[in-house]
Amino acid sequence: MRLLMKTRILLLFCMTCLGLSYVSARNVVIHVAVAVRSGQPFFDDNSSRVLASNMRAAMSSNGIMSDGYSGIVVCPSLDLVGKNVIEGGMRSIIVFDFQLTLTMLHTITGAEFASMTVPLRGEGYSESGACATAIRKISPDDKRIAGFLETGCERVADYYRDNISSIITMAQVKVSMKQYGEALALLSSFPSSLDGYSRVADEMKKVYAMWQLDVCGQIMQQARNAYAVGDYDTAVELLGEVDMQGSCAVEAKALAADIKKSIDKERADELQIYNKLIDIEVDLEKQRLKTIENVAKAYYKRQDNYVYLVW
Repeated sequence: MRLLMKTRILLLFCMTCLGLSYVSARNVVIHVAVAVRSGQPFFDDNSSRVLASNMRAAMSSNGIMSDGYSGIVVCPSLDLVGKNVIEGGMRSIIVFDFQLTLTMLHTITGAEFASMTVPLRGEGYSESGACATAIRKISPDDKRIAGFLETGCERVADYYRDNISSIITMAQVKVSMKQYGEALALLSSFPSSLDGYSRVADEMKKVYAMWQLDVCGQIMQQARNAYAVGDYDTAVELLGEVDMQGSCAVEAKALAADIKKSIDKERADELQIYNKLIDIEVDLEKQRLKTIENVAKAYYKRQDNYVYLVW
């Protein structure tokens, strides 16, 4: 009897642990984007727009944070597996059978987390027209897609938990090659709700400081050039990208003072130059995170291997 009671308690403990693990995985906020590999056939602007809309709706209905740009993507590919011509009227209708493959992966590390295939059929007078028709049949409420997204996000969370050190090391290697944008994109993709994020955040600050040191001179030169031709809006905007605790802070403040002297008070208020500088100094951490987000976004936009669907 005592053995049976101990067994029950052990089973209850294990079930509780599994339940907590599941809840923990569900509570991790994963930012997921939609991107296709470059050169993917069939996806014209119309098809891509429909696909992106349907996938974002599916993510939203499953509690997943949909992001325009992210290291974690749902990558769709479409293969033509059959074609039939239906004679009728003045024009024949062509029926195309496709196989849609969805893969959740990390665009920088190449890690794959989940994959699924869905058969689709579309009708039209061309492959692109039939493709768009087929993609419209994808339901955001499809349970297969919901299962795919849930499994993928759970594996993403596990991947980050298990690979914190290797991700930081990979970022350090990229920094050594002055690939600051890719390093910041890699580190900033780590979910902030995961244990261990503080280690990643500390590394991100170091990379950000090195990036600022490398680029602030270029930013200041661009700001000075804009000031020289009277483009004060651009000059002020560029000054907003300078870390006000970095090596170019003194120069940035001096140029801001020069801009103020060059324009009347009404124009200075319109440009909000003082507010911008105060915001930068007082809310430095927020400004850093925003700048890192912009650097990461710029990196994803420059990608040759993937095209992000951001409609």
